[in-house]
Amino acid sequence: MSITEDAIISFPVKKVAVIGAAGRMGRWFMHYFAQSKTVKIFVHDKRKHAFRIPDCVHVCRTIRTCVEEADLVIICVPIGSIVSVVQECLTYMKEGAAILEISSIKKQIYSVLRAARKDVTCLCIHPMFGPATKKTRIIKNLLIPVRNRTKELRYLHSIFPRSEIEVIPDPDLHDKYMAVVLGLTYYVNLVLGSMLSKLDLRTLKKVAGTSFGMQAMITESILNDPPELVTALLRENSFNKTYIADFIAEAENIGKLVAYKDERHARKAVEAIKSRMNGLTDTNKSYLNFYKAIEYLKIFDSEKGN
Repeated sequence: MSITEDAIISFPVKKVAVIGAAGRMGRWFMHYFAQSKTVKIFVHDKRKHAFRIPDCVHVCRTIRTCVEEADLVIICVPIGSIVSVVQECLTYMKEGAAILEISSIKKQIYSVLRAARKDVTCLCIHPMFGPATKKTRIIKNLLIPVRNRTKELRYLHSIFPRSEIEVIPDPDLHDKYMAVVLGLTYYVNLVLGSMLSKLDLRTLKKVAGTSFGMQAMITESILNDPPELVTALLRENSFNKTYIADFIAEAENIGKLVAYKDERHARKAVEAIKSRMNGLTDTNKSYLNFYKAIEYLKIFDSEKGN
């Protein structure tokens, strides 16, 4: 399913500003709105714009000139800069405009949005997709309501008409979820990547089956992210420490099972883990979906080759 031409043209805004447009997500948003012939886009970034700029995009030298006439201001800057940049944008934005920030950690920025000018609509969202996602694909966004859940949800639907939106009621809960969804995932793959980087990975891929191939692809794709993003996701979320400590403890326990000569004890431990997982999800369905994904990737690669 794709975004229709009608949906693109019906954007409720005529002027969009993207702060941090030289970054990968900033470029995604710039090109997303550039699909419409009715939207003027203003962009700003401290870095040089070493990429293609659509005709409808105007490059601004300052944050003020970028945001002062915009109906919607989108903030795509690193986690460490998000608070100061949002505060500066709020200083110059016109009455009735909206500001949308996409940071992966919400605790600090959420309080800034709550205290923002009442004449500005504040959207606290987390895009759960990467910058390589096609602009016409269905995407998922998380919304943490700031002042008016209904109004903010309606606004988000209007600018992303094909988006799946999950509402998370408060920023602490969002950050707790992200400590697992992002923090633990990045930590596990960073450890695995460190190990694989010291081995003969090319040969391992040649002799490996499907599970290792998919896992290696996930690890490699995560390591494609900028180092500053990876370190920020691991360091800035206060909930990461607990989950990483729990993971290390679980790893040590399973390591002991491998060292034991008591096969029955090890098998029982594996069965217990499987039983707990089956109480939460359908592992058999996941297994089948795993192989469907592999077949899809094979077909996709063969079509690209043609």
